[in-house]
Amino acid sequence: MRKIHIRVAMVYITAAILFLIIRSFVVPPTFGEYDWYRGDSVREIMELPPQHANATVCKDCHSERYDLWSGGAHSTVSCESCHGPSYSHTKDPIIVSANVDNSREFCGLCHAQNPSRPADFPQIDMDTHGNGNLCVVCHNPHSPWVFGGE
Repeated sequence: MRKIHIRVAMVYITAAILFLIIRSFVVPPTFGEYDWYRGDSVREIMELPPQHANATVCKDCHSERYDLWSGGAHSTVSCESCHGPSYSHTKDPIIVSANVDNSREFCGLCHAQNPSRPADFPQIDMDTHGNGNLCVVCHNPHSPWVFGGE
């Protein structure tokens, strides 16, 4: 075998050994425990505090709004879709208030005209509908067909 072939083979072998040494330090020990996932990441995620509450939790304190919402057009939309993560609010409602965005732009995220939405989905022309007033002036967000706002 020629000298050049031996040198090239030594470079490849050295590179492979270096790769394995570096890999042993870089790859976490629990990598591959759950296929391509680091096993510890699953345990770490499980230890994170919850962020979300569900509508039945909201019902305890907001029964009138819950009754209006559960029978209204938005009954398929979770409270947190509009109010954001509410778990902290349910644990301490005095200190942590629920987010409320009454802007036209926020309502328009779902209700502005968009040809990709189903034809029977309530869509409006944001430029002309409501004369530029906030949606809550005329519509109750928990049941939009109840007019008069909140």
